[in-house]
Order: sequence, then C-alpha cells, then structure tokens
Amino acid sequence: MNLTRAYEGPARRIRCRRRESVSSEGFCRDCAVQSRAFCSVLDNDALAKLEGLHSFRDLAPEESLFMEGDRAASFFTVLKGCLRLSKLLPDGRRQIIGFVVPGEFIGLSSEAGHVYNAEALVEASLCRFAIGDLERIAEENPAMKGRLLDMTNANLGRAHEHMLLLGRMRALEKIASFLCNLIVRAAAADLPSEPLALPMSRADIADYLGLTIETVSRTFTRLKTSSIIALPEHNRVEVIDMAGLLLLAEG
Repeated sequence: MNLTRAYEGPARRIRCRRRESVSSEGFCRDCAVQSRAFCSVLDNDALAKLEGLHSFRDLAPEESLFMEGDRAASFFTVLKGCLRLSKLLPDGRRQIIGFVVPGEFIGLSSEAGHVYNAEALVEASLCRFAIGDLERIAEENPAMKGRLLDMTNANLGRAHEHMLLLGRMRALEKIASFLCNLIVRAAAADLPSEPLALPMSRADIADYLGLTIETVSRTFTRLKTSSIIALPEHNRVEVIDMAGLLLLAEG
C-alpha cells in the first residue's frame, strides 16, 4: 500500500487547485526577495535571461505544492507566505521536517522524485523554474552555482539542528530554540519579528519538535508566565526577554 497516496489530509483534498502564470517583464530586478535568493549574485544581463525562463505559482492555505513521490521537475523560490515540509511515517503518523520562508528555495532533489510533501500554511506565492533550465544557467554562472551550494549547506545545517532538537533537548529548550530560529530567519527574510508571526499551528509545531500538542501549549504558557514572551494573538509571539529565551535555547 502506498501510504503517501492513502493520506487524505487537507493538502491532498485540494491539491488540484493549480494556479500558474508566466513571468512579467522586469519582475526579477524588482523582486522583493531577489537580494537574498539564489539569483542575488547575477548581474542585470543574467537576470534578464533568467526572467524569460520562470513562471509563478500561487497556493491557497493547506494547498499542496507537491507530494512525496511526485516527479521532481521544478525548483521554487518562496516569494510570499510559508510552506510546511513533511513525511508520512510507515505507521501513518506525520513528521514535519521543516518550514520554508520567503527567499528560501524548495524542490531540488538528488532523486527522480520528491522525498517529502510540501504544503502552504498560508497564502503563498512562488517563483518556478524547470530543473533543466536551472542546471543550465548554473553551469553558465559559477557565482550562482556557488550561491545555490551555500543555500543548500544552510538547509543541511537547519536539518542537523532539527536532529539535535528532536534527540537531545527538553520541551522548554525545544520551543525556545524553535522561536530563536524563526526570529533569525524572519530577520533574514525582512519579515517583522516584533511580534513574530507563527503561520504554523500548535499541531505543526508539535509534529516538528516531536512533542504533543498539549506539551507545546503548556510550554508556551510557561514562557508567558515567566515573562519571557507575550502572546498578543494565538498565532503571534512577542519576545519580552530575548536574553532569557536564548539562555533557554542553549540549555
């Protein structure tokens, strides 16, 4: 039985709602994430060539971009929103393995098919390239190839941090480290961090950190009563004591 195909969550049900459009002239030079995306090292001539090869993809909340096992034919840069990466375990449970924010990329794979699922947490917009076009441009532009390698290494670093979170930290340390990581990435993406938006649900956070929803909720409450954070809204966090949060994250 193919467990990925058997999964009938919200992303699977609305997967067919595909919206894609071609590039508009001048978009790459004016792109809000261009300064931190893989194409940030390209000059105007190279950007003009790149501009003729991409298209846009919009996703509704909980809509799937691709599923585990789908053919890996496209590369995406997130322009707006946040995506959730997950795998379905053999026993049917979901493990969230990451979140992708504006300026970061998704879709490169050493396999013929994708090895995880990717769904939008909120309304999202992405810039899409065919893998073949991207590989050709990278060969023509060593600086861009190096930039892609640097960003891939950053993704690997986050994966290693996630393994540490799952294996060695207590719940309080996990939540504190998770929030610190989001603050750093929000700053890199020029997103506001005061308060910090949490597009993911408590269930998403629990699945990412290997905790229960109840433990996640209790830990947020504990951080609030300790005056480390405030919770002005359910999906927003205001850090009151950054030094205290960092201390907790470091264990």
